[in-house]
Amino acid sequence: MKSLQRWLTKAVPATPQERAAALWSFGYFFTILAGYYVLRPLRDQMGIAGGVKALPWMFTATFVTLLVAQPLYGALVSRVTRARFIPVVYHFFVANLALFWVLLTADVATVIVARVFFVWVSVFNLFAVAVFWSFMADLFTSEQGKRLFGFIGAGGTAGSLAGPAVTIGLSVPLGPTNLLIAAIVFLELAVLCVHQLERSGNARASQRAAHRW
Repeated sequence: MKSLQRWLTKAVPATPQERAAALWSFGYFFTILAGYYVLRPLRDQMGIAGGVKALPWMFTATFVTLLVAQPLYGALVSRVTRARFIPVVYHFFVANLALFWVLLTADVATVIVARVFFVWVSVFNLFAVAVFWSFMADLFTSEQGKRLFGFIGAGGTAGSLAGPAVTIGLSVPLGPTNLLIAAIVFLELAVLCVHQLERSGNARASQRAAHRW
């Protein structure tokens, strides 16, 4: 235990309060990227459902969806507090994944659902990561970011390695469609990390208070 604490002290040059926030942020980025990399092979598989000729249209649909979603995202950000906004966004993604799971399991309009899923995952990746870094920029000062963002970013790297490992390990016993459940678990764990970050307090405020003393 002491060796782990020494390693953390060297890896994360921070106060105990900052280190706790950095660890939860590491876990947050890990779960987001792990969830995405569980979904990405499914997206690629479903992208060719019904033939590759539809791929250009799906990329166009992704672009149009982003154009429509961006102002809606901006309007939501301006009206909802951070503590409510981030869980709402990820719970919305979880609800979408649950719906995809139901439709794919029931074999309802499989080709259409697969193509919608392809577009959805592409949009999810952009917004999920954007929400994460927006939260980080709000949570930490510029000075803290210089010290902590390297460690926090490593959480995403670890998640991008863990996601494919989960896919390889579970795709055969569970089946590809049931991997959506694994992605749902990762997203709910991300929400848990967000709650812990909010509960532990704003690291920026902690540093400012320390400076005043």
